[in-house]
Amino acid sequence: KMPVARLRCCVALLCLTACCVPQRAGAFASVFALRTPLLPTLAGRTHVQLAMSRQQAAPGSPAIVILPGFGNAAVDYTNPFGAGFETSISYALQQRGFDVTVMPLERSQWFNVLWGLFTLSFWLGTVTPYEPSYGWYVQTARDTITAAAAKERGVIVIGHSAGGWLGRAALGNGADFDADIRAFVSLGAPHSAPPVGIPGVMDMTRGALTWTDEKLPGVFLAGKGVQYVTVASDLIAGNGAADRGTPNKAAYNSYRLVCGAGDVPGDGVVPLQSAHLDGATQITMQCYHSIRPPRIDDSDPRAKWYGSDEAVDAWVAPLLVALPVSAK
Repeated sequence: KMPVARLRCCVALLCLTACCVPQRAGAFASVFALRTPLLPTLAGRTHVQLAMSRQQAAPGSPAIVILPGFGNAAVDYTNPFGAGFETSISYALQQRGFDVTVMPLERSQWFNVLWGLFTLSFWLGTVTPYEPSYGWYVQTARDTITAAAAKERGVIVIGHSAGGWLGRAALGNGADFDADIRAFVSLGAPHSAPPVGIPGVMDMTRGALTWTDEKLPGVFLAGKGVQYVTVASDLIAGNGAADRGTPNKAAYNSYRLVCGAGDVPGDGVVPLQSAHLDGATQITMQCYHSIRPPRIDDSDPRAKWYGSDEAVDAWVAPLLVALPVSAK
């Protein structure tokens, strides 16, 4: 039975890749030089509406580095579905005054995860994010962040979906690479592995997510001046009794894999209870997890995602608390 379970895990990894891709055809040194905190030290949970005043960053604000989610490619954040740059999260943030860089990533690179099959830790379920399965992502993230930090105005790291927990791993213990990190923002990120002992449910990362959450818990680098904002959604309630193919049924199946329970609220892929970090400024909104595909109608609950122009101000606002803000 054990070999079968392990093979099922391999298949699950590929399925998770497909599930976290935006719904589209074919998709599949030295310590931080940290400066003044960008956000207030008080953290709390806020439920926000999408309709907010337009935010604008002051000149010279920290640059933004976007870390793509599992199964995503860099192009999803600059030209999603070939619909044009003006439909992307990068454009939305640029319009608000930020210099934006997306970590270079091709969709096919996610198959690098399967290098873990050749490590003992994969089969034991004790993978760390620095081993072959995810080490390539972490190093690319660090290289991208370091390059952005070279502009000497600080960096805000934004991790979407799995880019959230992998971003935490990339930042590490604060002494792993030289960069001026001002803030870390996660968008619909699964920050914790499901409980053990639930039939058919396991840490799909074979231990890497568990390691990250145990060794780098919560707002781990807050003491070094890194401000944390976790953004989640309660748009879609999982429902195991819903009709097959409906958002609620799909959400139920996804939530159960992530947190062990399907009948909970979330963004359609990641449950609300897994997407916030203790101690972070917690923003809960109503939007979908994945980038909107062109075929979705405006009335569809999946029409707006975390990076939609209508949604970004809800989580950009906390980032601008300590900076000059002007509303358009």
